[in-house]
Amino acid sequence: MRETTELQQTDLANRGATLSNDVRWLGSLLGDTILEQHGQAAFDLVERIRARAKARRRDDPQADIDLKTTIEGLSLDQQRILIKAFSNYFQLINIAEDQQRIRVLDQRERAGVVEESIEAAIQTLYLRGFTADQVRELLSRVCIRHVLTAHPSEAKRKEILVKLRSIADVMARRDREMLLPREWQALELALREEIEELWQTRPTRPTRTMVRDEVDFGLYFMTGTIMDLVVNIHRELQAALKQYYPENDWQDVNGLLQYASWIGGDRDGNPNVTADVTKQTLEHQHELARQVYSAQIELIRDHMTQSIDEVGVSEELRASTQRPDLRYPGELYRQKLSDILDRLGSNDYPTTQAFLDDLLIIDRSLRENRGMSVANGELARLIQKVRLFGLHIVPLDIREDAQRHASALKELFANYKLADDYIALPEAERQKLLTNEITNPRPLFPLEPHLADITNEVIATWRMIADMHKQYGKDVIDTVIASMSQQPSDVLAMLLLAHEVGVERDVDIVPLFETIDDLEHAPDILTVLFANDAYRKHLGFRGNRQQVMIGYSDSNKDGGYLASNWGLYKAQRKLAEVCKANNISLELFHGRGGSIGRGGGPAHRAILSQPASSIGGRIKMTEQGEVIAYRYGNPVIARRHLHQVINAVILATGAPPETEIKPEWPETMEALAEAGRKAYRAFVYETPGFLDYWQQATPIDELGSLAISSRPAKRRQGGFGGLRAIPWVFSWVQSRAIIPSWYGVGTAFETFCDQAGGIELLRLMFESWPFFRALIENVQLDIAKADMGIARQYANLVTDATIRDTIFNQLQAEHERARQMVCRITNQEELLDNSPVMQKSIDRRNPYIDPLNFIQVSLLRKLRGMTPGWPDYDPTLAAMLSTINGIAAGMKTTG
Repeated sequence: MRETTELQQTDLANRGATLSNDVRWLGSLLGDTILEQHGQAAFDLVERIRARAKARRRDDPQADIDLKTTIEGLSLDQQRILIKAFSNYFQLINIAEDQQRIRVLDQRERAGVVEESIEAAIQTLYLRGFTADQVRELLSRVCIRHVLTAHPSEAKRKEILVKLRSIADVMARRDREMLLPREWQALELALREEIEELWQTRPTRPTRTMVRDEVDFGLYFMTGTIMDLVVNIHRELQAALKQYYPENDWQDVNGLLQYASWIGGDRDGNPNVTADVTKQTLEHQHELARQVYSAQIELIRDHMTQSIDEVGVSEELRASTQRPDLRYPGELYRQKLSDILDRLGSNDYPTTQAFLDDLLIIDRSLRENRGMSVANGELARLIQKVRLFGLHIVPLDIREDAQRHASALKELFANYKLADDYIALPEAERQKLLTNEITNPRPLFPLEPHLADITNEVIATWRMIADMHKQYGKDVIDTVIASMSQQPSDVLAMLLLAHEVGVERDVDIVPLFETIDDLEHAPDILTVLFANDAYRKHLGFRGNRQQVMIGYSDSNKDGGYLASNWGLYKAQRKLAEVCKANNISLELFHGRGGSIGRGGGPAHRAILSQPASSIGGRIKMTEQGEVIAYRYGNPVIARRHLHQVINAVILATGAPPETEIKPEWPETMEALAEAGRKAYRAFVYETPGFLDYWQQATPIDELGSLAISSRPAKRRQGGFGGLRAIPWVFSWVQSRAIIPSWYGVGTAFETFCDQAGGIELLRLMFESWPFFRALIENVQLDIAKADMGIARQYANLVTDATIRDTIFNQLQAEHERARQMVCRITNQEELLDNSPVMQKSIDRRNPYIDPLNFIQVSLLRKLRGMTPGWPDYDPTLAAMLSTINGIAAGMKTTG
């Protein structure tokens, strides 16, 4: 092992570690691993390819040819070494960038109140003259619920995530501790060990992901990061309130931040999520919760050694510890905690409240007997954790395709001779039939259903919800969603099914509006529902609150970036107006993905750019796939994310930015959205040969072989319309074209700016309208990430020269238009001049992603010339799938 360098020791001593030094250090350790594992020739190969890729980025025309020729001439084993080298490099670089971000956050916190933080939000309220009572009332309306979903499934295995977490922990220790030389050597040895294990670990899963694997993935982050973090966040909120309003008690401010999950509950297009699977998921969560709490109780018990000879205890505590405990004579707190452990171990707590009541007996006794510090310590953390996460950790949302509900009701109604063909009925007649049945006490479900598979599973799902409520409490499932909701009957159908099993008082009935047309019609659908007496009665049970989910992914796939974002904005504003007119509070559920094309981007900016009327304090947001790993893999990064979200929701609810939206701005957006939609649909839906181009110029077909999800790529059988937005975006990210995020934007802006004053108006909107500013800043990121030089390499895989040249030339021209127009609107010479950190990050990554793209193209070409079963087919496919992981790490996104 090489000795620690003087530079590293100096960095450590001065706490002056930098991103560049971290990158060099981690890169050096990775290089040592390559040398040790494969020898000098492999190390030299990696360095040669790296040098050629850098030269290519410096516009050396020969480098492009050399890179392609060299990679094409390598053996599969040599290509595999390169794939591992560059893929692991990105995993390490991502950690280094996170660590640099943490340093910056630390510096800001030492300097004072950090922008976009919880404290900054409370400070803003204080400076604007909010009284303590007004703040308390405001916070009582705020509820932020993050919902973990299983798609797009994280491309990295959980085993890889654990190793990356260990490396990040080592890097953080280096920054925060003054290490002795021997401690430094031990730290570096630990890093070498993790990097070597990382190198020798298969990056892709050996078998297709099962639902249980996805559940474990989500629970890994819930129990490893989120549960403790949420407790800390609430304590930080209380501390900030105490700082600005010291005369008030803020201990009761709790529950502002919540979590839920779709993993194991989302059956939309996933036949693997059955009623039994959801039941098993809740059982697994319940068991894991008991393990988490048991471990914490054991720790508390080991420390809570107070003796009744030294301090009194409450009579309530004495009475509750019925049996003598020879292990802890005279130590009633330890005895009580042992009793609680026994009850947890034997699954003897029927509800979370029963468990909580036992813990509160200890809490009250401590507070009554000079034990305030102990009561406010680990016991208080445990009590708060139980209040927030219960004995189920997270509630499961149930999502199903509205068409499956309709199909099941069609068969049931036909059996009862209520309608020959429910689906064929006019919408008004559907609503009438559903409303009559909602108020009908006669059972609708047969005792033992022997119907079509879809009908049987729909019945089993709703009966399972009722059973889980009885077994675990009503909190475990409190939301049911119908995807592709397109008319009021899709929502009334859910209410009828809920009524049939007796849970209509206990679950939110949630329509999900996904396409641009559905978003446009959503306010009219709510208007009809609010006029329905049966539905209004249901809302009364739910506190006169309507939850509405809006989908970012399918609306983008449907009409492109501009039309999707504008359609979502208008829908939010109109939904808020309809709810307000009917004295219903609106809770929007934002179905955002990780990439810009699926609603991704900074959450703080997104929240503050929404229509002011659409946030009444309650908001739900999905946290998907690779976003979960990125945001919650490092607790410090996770904390910052949650601070930003809470800051934005508090300010948007209580002190929204004062923006005067001029009448011409919405008119301009209407024109831009329509022009962008036409350009996008003309390219994607109307260009002859486009689907052939997409299938050949991206790894879309091969993505189906990557074991990253339990669900099929399509919701249902059929053409492009049935394809999920996730693989659609994922495939274009891999080829570096990323068209879902930006295609049509350049044409729309250019067309608008052809008229007098167009560019000046767009610049004013960018400077003055948070919505338009977020729109531009998000899209410029993916325009900057897109690379037409790499996309051309993929285009060369297209066999039809006419299709290839026609489509790629359109693609390249539109990308250049988008680049130029965004620069003109933002007054920049180059994209991301206004975000130099991001600009540098992309520039740093590109020379290392490029070789992976060249290798992927080479392997795709070979793979498509083979037949499954050939001797080299499986190894070639495995290598190609590994490039997908590497490119995803380099781009920091899948779909």
